[in-house]
Amino acid sequence: MNSRFAPKRLLLGVLPFAGAALILALLFRRIPPERMLEALAGADLVLFFAALLPVSVLYVLLDGALLSVVLRWFHPPGIGFRESLAVRAVDYLVSLWNGRASQAAMVGTLGRRFGGAGGPHADSGYWECAGTILFLDLCQRGHLLFWAALGAIALGGAAPERVPVAAAIGFAGVCLLIAFLRGRLQGAGLGPPRWRLLHSLRRAAPRHYAAVFALKAPLILAAAVGHHFALGAFGIRIPVGALVATLPIIFLAGALPIAVARVGTSQAAWIYFHAGAAAASPGGEAALLAYSLSAHLAFLLLNAALSAPFLPTAWRTIRGAPRAGSRPLSRAAGTRSGATADPLSAAS
Repeated sequence: MNSRFAPKRLLLGVLPFAGAALILALLFRRIPPERMLEALAGADLVLFFAALLPVSVLYVLLDGALLSVVLRWFHPPGIGFRESLAVRAVDYLVSLWNGRASQAAMVGTLGRRFGGAGGPHADSGYWECAGTILFLDLCQRGHLLFWAALGAIALGGAAPERVPVAAAIGFAGVCLLIAFLRGRLQGAGLGPPRWRLLHSLRRAAPRHYAAVFALKAPLILAAAVGHHFALGAFGIRIPVGALVATLPIIFLAGALPIAVARVGTSQAAWIYFHAGAAAASPGGEAALLAYSLSAHLAFLLLNAALSAPFLPTAWRTIRGAPRAGSRPLSRAAGTRSGATADPLSAAS
C-alpha cells in the first residue's frame, strides 16, 4: 500500500468510531447512564419485542423481494427470492459491524454470482453489481425523504420544526441527481460519466423508482406503527403521524458516515425530535435514549437472526463459480451476452 495514503486510510477508519464515541459522550453527559439503565430495567420487554418482531419480519421479506426484482431489471434473468434472501443475510450480518461494509459484502456476493472470479468479464460483473447497490441506496434515501416530507405536510403545524424544509430540500436534491444520471441535464453541459459503475443508474427509468417506492411504502408505515407500540413499553407516547414524519430523518441520520453500526447519530436524532414527548413520560429523556439504543440493537439482531438460515446458500455462492445459466455481463452492452434488453429500461 502506498505510504502516502496510509494516514488518510487510518483517519477514515477511525472517524466513525470517534464520531460515535463523541456523540454518545455528549448524550451521556446530558443523560446519566444510570438513569438510562433504570429506564431499561423498567421497560416491558415482552411488549417491546412483540411490537418490533413483525416489523423486522416484514422488513426482511420485502428487502429480499426488492433485491430480486431489481436484479431482474438490471441483471436478467436475476436471482430467485430465496437466493436474494441469502444475499441480504450477508448484508445483515456484516451490518452488525458497519453499514458501508455490508454493502460491499453484497457487491462481492453478487459479483461472484454474476461475474465470477477470474472470468473474462469478472470486473464488469463487480462494477455493475456495485452500481445496482448504489441504485438501491439512492432509492432508499429518496424514499425516506419523500415520506418525511409527506408526513410533515400531513401534520401541518404539528410537524416537528425543520423537518418539512429539510425533507423537501433533500428530496429535490435526489430528484436532481436522478435527472443528472439519466442524462436529462446534458443541455446544461452536465452529462453523466460513462462509468460501468453507473450502468444501472443510467438505465433506471421513473417507473423503476416508482416501483421501488411502492414496494418500500409498507415498511415506513409498519415501522411507525411498530415503534409507536414499542415506545409504549418504555412509557413514551408518540403519535404514529409524528413518527411517519420523523423516522425517515432518524434513519437517514443513522446512515451518516460518522457513526459505527448507526449508533450515535440516530440516538441524537431521537432526542432532537422527541425530547418533548419523552419529558412527559415517567422516564424522561433517559427512557427515550434507552429505547433508541434498544430498538436499534433489536432490529440488527432480529434481521440477522431471521436471515441466518440462508447464509449457507450465500457461502456456496461466495466460494463457487457462477451458476449454470448465469452468463457474464457484457462489457460492451452492459447486459448478459445473448440476453435481450429489459423492456422496463426504456426511457420514460
